[in-house]
Amino acid sequence: MSQHRPGAQYGASFLSLLRTEERQRLIDAGTVRQVADGAEIYVQDHRSAKIVILLTASARVLRDGAWVAYRGPGDILGELSLIDGQPHSATVQIVRAGRVAVLSHEAFDRVMRRHDGVRNALLRVLVHRLRCADLNGDGRTERTVVRVARLLERTRRGDGAPFRYQHQIAEMLGVARSSVVRALGRLRERGIVTTGHGTIEVISFERLSAFLAEVDGDGSAPPEPGG
Repeated sequence: MSQHRPGAQYGASFLSLLRTEERQRLIDAGTVRQVADGAEIYVQDHRSAKIVILLTASARVLRDGAWVAYRGPGDILGELSLIDGQPHSATVQIVRAGRVAVLSHEAFDRVMRRHDGVRNALLRVLVHRLRCADLNGDGRTERTVVRVARLLERTRRGDGAPFRYQHQIAEMLGVARSSVVRALGRLRERGIVTTGHGTIEVISFERLSAFLAEVDGDGSAPPEPGG
């Protein structure tokens, strides 16, 4: 049986932080549905009383029309409204069709009260997302190269489809395509990726992991080669 991993990678998906029994309890407490590409799970400034867990689907988070985050299989959605009962702060739209588990707030809360692992996993996800929000706050924008590296790491874990084009990454991060071009160039210099027409390939996951480990260690990007 899968065991809870207290030392799991920071920023791991919600479901990956749970034991097999805890995952199954959550799924059994809700309804599994197939969702289509383009479907809106939540609408900004609207209220709902549901938690959605992505099982095989992927989604993007839009705030005031701008793409601000990506969510992949294993991620939980709607957690802030569960806690404070306020309208959703963003729109969530499916970008890869697949299955999701939908739970009412009451059903999710019942499972969480019986399983401390669910509560602990939710707290870890919340802390990670708050830290990411801080990094992207005024005057402390996380360098695009780091944000691109994080997206590539997520596809390695199977949390999203591989990227083929620079404009896809630019749209996902809400940055200019030229910024993504420069970021990929930095990662290419480090021997992490290769790029070509319609191809973006990670050639060294070890170097990618080392790069992100250094970022997570002090909250800033490592110096550039030769810098």
